[in-house]
Amino acid sequence: MEITFLGGASEVGASCHLLRIAGRTFLIDGGMRPAAREGQSRLPDLSLLDRHPPEAILITHAHIDHTGAMPLIASLFPHLPIYATEATKVLTEILLRDSVRIMEIEGLKPDGETPLYTADQVDAFLGRITPVGLDQSIQPLADAPDLLVTFLRAGHILGAAMLYITSPEGTVLHTGDISVTDQRTIKGLDLTSLPQADVMICEGTYGNRSHTNRKEEERKLAETVQATLEQGGRVLCPAFAVGRAQEIVLILKSYRASGHVSPVPIFLDGMVRSVCQAYQSQVHDLHPSLQRYLTNARRPLFTDPDLHLYAVRAHQRQALIASKKPAIVISSSGMLSGGASPLYAAEVATREKDCLLFTGYQDEEAPGAAFLAAKRGDTVKMGDKWVQLACRVERYNLSGHADAEQIVHTVTKVRPRTLILVHGAPEALEALANRFSRIEIEIPGPGETLVLTPTRVELPPLIEPPVLSEKSDVVPLPVTVDLPDPTVRDLWERARTQGPQRPWTVVELGKAYYGASYMPTLRSRVEVALKGAAPYFKLRTMGAQMIYLPRPQEEVEELHPLTMLTPGELVIVQGGKGTPHLGLVLAGPSNGQVALVSDQWKAGEKPLQMVQLVPGIERKQWLVLEHSEIKQQLQQWHKAIEQAWVDLFVLWTRQQGQPLTYEQLCQQTADETERLAYGIELLAKGAQLFKRQGGRWYPIGEEVVRKNVGFVQHLELLQAGAGAAVWLNGERWTLTGRSNWKLFEIRNHDGEVRHVRANLLSLYPSVEAS
Repeated sequence: MEITFLGGASEVGASCHLLRIAGRTFLIDGGMRPAAREGQSRLPDLSLLDRHPPEAILITHAHIDHTGAMPLIASLFPHLPIYATEATKVLTEILLRDSVRIMEIEGLKPDGETPLYTADQVDAFLGRITPVGLDQSIQPLADAPDLLVTFLRAGHILGAAMLYITSPEGTVLHTGDISVTDQRTIKGLDLTSLPQADVMICEGTYGNRSHTNRKEEERKLAETVQATLEQGGRVLCPAFAVGRAQEIVLILKSYRASGHVSPVPIFLDGMVRSVCQAYQSQVHDLHPSLQRYLTNARRPLFTDPDLHLYAVRAHQRQALIASKKPAIVISSSGMLSGGASPLYAAEVATREKDCLLFTGYQDEEAPGAAFLAAKRGDTVKMGDKWVQLACRVERYNLSGHADAEQIVHTVTKVRPRTLILVHGAPEALEALANRFSRIEIEIPGPGETLVLTPTRVELPPLIEPPVLSEKSDVVPLPVTVDLPDPTVRDLWERARTQGPQRPWTVVELGKAYYGASYMPTLRSRVEVALKGAAPYFKLRTMGAQMIYLPRPQEEVEELHPLTMLTPGELVIVQGGKGTPHLGLVLAGPSNGQVALVSDQWKAGEKPLQMVQLVPGIERKQWLVLEHSEIKQQLQQWHKAIEQAWVDLFVLWTRQQGQPLTYEQLCQQTADETERLAYGIELLAKGAQLFKRQGGRWYPIGEEVVRKNVGFVQHLELLQAGAGAAVWLNGERWTLTGRSNWKLFEIRNHDGEVRHVRANLLSLYPSVEAS
């Protein structure tokens, strides 16, 4: 067994470890150094991959010091499988896209560096990630069935995982970053379910420190916030966008609800906004209390105007910075090294009543560390500016990392033969190493390779092998042969029953359907079923993933016929607010699309939602024609439809107080052309007389319609009916009884017929037409 440390050894940043075990090679994480010092590379030493190229990539969590180099690494090895939890994939997308944006801006400066990678490389990397569930096992290499990786809950941030690797050569537990303490957003790692391992690669960020009681830190934070607000000041919380910002929001919501913090507005800015959305989308990995809140309260977690929680847009920022009204701003970055927080800090720092409130790690060269070291009256450098400090500055420990005691406890549970300490300053790792006397300890440096010959830890024969969790569904190999494939309706029914008002992810739907039997290999079956999701779910995107919101049952019943469309059926289609037109279905719906040709569009696949009405008309004989010939047939029919005499005012008058469906209307029409004409008219002009709800049209009230003078005149002519005498330019004519939206047909005594707008006609007073 060999482990090469490309980065993240005796330092915090650029975590990247190459593990060779049982003859196979894995790369664990690929981060960058966000605050690289002068002369120091931002990247891990990727040249070390030349000797032993990896065969698969495993990612512990989304933080940039663990993923920041991944797009570049993935481009160097374009065919490797990549594994991470679903939440890690979603959060990584947000962080990497922001990283590209910053690098592009920096690259434009005269002394700027060339960006390390492009947005296209980020897209390619994200597209190759295979999501894995927490507490679930995978076989990362198809030809290595005896080599398994289990993603265990790490408790650091949403989706963070420890990697438990089993092989014929022994077992390895790589912790990534861990937290034993429960946070408000997520549960901590479960010490009672940790497996034993021969080799443990463990973080030591706080290996020489003990955390204060978290509840006490939260209380002090709330007291400081309230004291600032009471004197009319504002609070700026520079926060790490992932994890810490969400914790602060929930802490302040809790203390506001209990009356200990004034209900002033809380503003979220920078990357914090999108990360909060991502957290809420990953309901299945949130703390159980938040899952219950989302199910029962059916309110947003982080941005909720009703609770004075606002997301700040770029155009609103300057006004908020200049404002002196009491408020709380939570913005990235947590070290004031980028993002929106430095913009706020430059103003807040100069105001005596305001407060700068830090809650996380500060690099010694970051502006945040300078503020913490300064006293009121000192000048602090922020980028190219110097700011004279006047405000209050406080720091409270809300760390998402385990402290020294918690790390020792975790290691004791795992009972490794060899303990490798990484991800920490040398003094922190040395202090931690001194806590262990019976374990072989290694503290590697950057670029170092450790060669290990571990002896497997054997458990006493009468003790069952350790389980990973009481509710674990980890299996040696994914066995899914006997499990049924879900239909989209199956998934919809589960979602409608368990959480009809909230959005669902693919994984959540899979777990709702399969229960404890769900495993990552079943995700593809769920995704296949969701290709036809449109009639059952409203589709939204959240970062890189699709979100599914269950439609109400009545809406599904109205949309369901669309899923039954067959080749040769005639439909009425409408794109956005465009003109409705005729289409012929060429192939049945698939993946939320339907292949058709229309009298305006070329043949191709269109979103199923564009099919507005199904008149129940078939022209299967047209399917043998060229698409251009079908289009001509549809165009000719559309011209005939334009000549049809259909009047929505007649329909509106007849349906007063009674809703109407298009299916009902089709049964009342004389022929197919009239049926199509009514459908097109309803879509084009019906909104002026009817309110559409799903597949039903509800007549608008008469008092509203009659406010339109033109409509009143049209209705009066209709009420007069066929045979009524009318005036046109001083001549007497007779209504024939035929009309449409604009025109009435009239005839004179000589048999001449004209089509005239209603506003040009007036009823012949008190005289019967002859």
